Amino acid sequence: MSEQTNVVAHPRAGVQRPKDLRGLVEDMAEWRHLPTVNTQLFIVDVNGAVPQGKQSPEMISMLVAGLCYVAARYGATTYHVAPTEYALLAPAEGAKTLEILRDVKVAMLRAVEKYCPENFGNINQARFAMIFDLRQNFRAAAERIAKYTADAQKAADPDAKRHELRPLSPDDLENILHAFRKFGADKFLKAFMRDQMVVQSAPGRAPTPTMHEYYVSMDALRKPLFIDVEMRASGPLFNEFTRVLDQIVLRSFSHMTSVTPMPFSLNVNVVTTFTAAFADFMDQTDKEILSRIVFEFRQADIVEHFDEFEIARGMIKAMGASIGVDKIFPQTLGLVDLDYIGAKYAKVHWRAGAEDMLRERGKTFKYMRSCGIQPVLIRIDNLQALTLGAELGVDMFQGFAIDNMLRTRAA
Repeated sequence: MSEQTNVVAHPRAGVQRPKDLRGLVEDMAEWRHLPTVNTQLFIVDVNGAVPQGKQSPEMISMLVAGLCYVAARYGATTYHVAPTEYALLAPAEGAKTLEILRDVKVAMLRAVEKYCPENFGNINQARFAMIFDLRQNFRAAAERIAKYTADAQKAADPDAKRHELRPLSPDDLENILHAFRKFGADKFLKAFMRDQMVVQSAPGRAPTPTMHEYYVSMDALRKPLFIDVEMRASGPLFNEFTRVLDQIVLRSFSHMTSVTPMPFSLNVNVVTTFTAAFADFMDQTDKEILSRIVFEFRQADIVEHFDEFEIARGMIKAMGASIGVDKIFPQTLGLVDLDYIGAKYAKVHWRAGAEDMLRERGKTFKYMRSCGIQPVLIRIDNLQALTLGAELGVDMFQGFAIDNMLRTRAA
């Protein structure tokens, strides 16, 4: 266990320090042997909120204190499972699960606001906190714990290479532009462009591909260009990085000879729609192709730049293209009027543990459909999401589990 965990967890009596990874393995094995109560495993990844280079011992100490206090309040146990990750094992279900998740997030947000306020507005809550219901997803939870064990063994190997990740820098933006100029559009697209299918699926019916999403793969970029960079939670510079990628994709679009004949989407930032690259793209792209394009904007980006978005929306619709809203997290679903936004598609993040939260937004899904907005559950890593989708009236899905299903059917 690292020094960061060796702190007084909370000034109130009865609050214990976190156990280590071995303690979690033992407790999960005991529960597996006698699963008497419904139990949730909460994972808290500090890197999902703040880059590792900005994490101070004081911030970690405050976070750990908060997590231990939450655990004591709900009869849970806290664990330090990886250098920057913590876990809570709690007997809970339904509303109580959501209460614990809320308090875990509050503990993180308070620590970040106090010690790293410049990152507060850039936190993606879906990345630093997740839940595994052990009755439903014990295998997935066990696989995650196994990865922690493998990582710990690797870190203990004196011969293993260790690289401390750094945040993005302005030089990284120059590097990506240099690579684009060096390789040219054809090679750049072949190396880094990916596409993922959106399917329509309902119980008893085979999935039907309905739309493609084209995007630059961050994982593909990391290996040759940014292997030592922490992409997540890098603040405003990460947003600038995505804007550079937007313009590269728009400049390269004419080289995408295999564009699907069905509708397809491109991810863009609101700011990108006012660049020369976007204007050229709209002028040079055939009207028939434009009619099949859905420009996807992150919900948070629309809210932050709403005045600019209204102008962009007018330009896009005047050219015959459509608008989609991306990265709608369960806890923010319904906060933005998507009909007023002018959305044709609304992409809602699925994740295990958010089923009850999504069910609570059932009226919002119904409202979207009544407005002609097509909801899409994305980031599907478990086909249980299709069952929940049917319950909510959602029949469009996207994610790695969908990709695997399509490959299996094709084979």
